[in-house]
Amino acid sequence: MARMAGGWKGCRLRLGRGDWPEEGTAAGGREMATTAYLLIRASEAVRHNGYLKALEELRALPEIESVEPVSGLYDCVARVEAPIRLIFLVHKVMAKSWVERVHVLRVDGPAVVAVETEEAQTARLKRQREIIEAYRAGLPRPAGPEPELRAGSTGAEEAWMARLKRQREVIKAHYRERRTAATPALVR
Repeated sequence: MARMAGGWKGCRLRLGRGDWPEEGTAAGGREMATTAYLLIRASEAVRHNGYLKALEELRALPEIESVEPVSGLYDCVARVEAPIRLIFLVHKVMAKSWVERVHVLRVDGPAVVAVETEEAQTARLKRQREIIEAYRAGLPRPAGPEPELRAGSTGAEEAWMARLKRQREVIKAHYRERRTAATPALVR
């Protein structure tokens, strides 16, 4: 397999979610490992002869933690823990003569899940019922506490909350307009 300008001849690389500008570094700029799964499609010749040898060749790479054969569009899945930039490892794998296609699925950091206490859930549901009852009665939304951000909230979460607040204001204005339009004007 010959290297061409801009890539490998005969190989196709598909990137998973996101481009990799900040890959390999933590928020503070320090190096960290990148975890990913590589979906690899072998050439037709290797699939029929020498497949196990090809898998052993992959397992020999120090960055690859495990390689499992799979059925379907791809022939094997490799779990990768790369202390280097992931793209360098992908090029190492693509350099193998038997690799036809590589699809990269980078593992994002764990999602922060907020666990709601039973009391908080009860209070939230009670508040929702109050709002629904007021809406059905044609009354304005009852005053209540603003949604709170959790300690250590991210910028994305703050932007999401700001968007929700803007949407709430737009909805309030819409219903105010509807109510004033529905109220008949007093004729003298």
